[in-house]
Amino acid sequence: MLMKCVAAAVAVGVFVAIGGSAQTGPVPGSGYAWAGSCQKCHPAEYESWAKTKHATAYDRLSASEQEKECVGCHVTGAKARILENGKVVNKGIQCEACHGAAAAHVADPTAKTGLVVKAPASLCEECHSDKGPHFKGFWYDAMRGLVDAMK
Repeated sequence: MLMKCVAAAVAVGVFVAIGGSAQTGPVPGSGYAWAGSCQKCHPAEYESWAKTKHATAYDRLSASEQEKECVGCHVTGAKARILENGKVVNKGIQCEACHGAAAAHVADPTAKTGLVVKAPASLCEECHSDKGPHFKGFWYDAMRGLVDAMK
């Protein structure tokens, strides 16, 4: 019995080590296309976003903070880092954090299901709240124009 348990543990370890995943359910980040995909059709909006603190939100965390719960407000999609080929693809508050996952829209620009032009204040307030260590208040209507060219 002990040998079977050891063999199973080794098999799982090898599976994970070669890139497998023991998780069930949706793959983190599925449905997302990431900001670079948005840039192709929305270059002015992308350039506007790239100059904001949202674009660099992840980079303002220390290496240890990137491993903690606070990373959830500094990435898009899953509330954790999503690595592809060693790169964090969901770093920063990208277009899809506010406008919705857009992989279907990127594949077919006429597909708009799940996308919104103006994110509700409640979405912003999930992170812009007193749970953050640097919170000094949040005024949705005043702030929106600073982070989004799509007014």
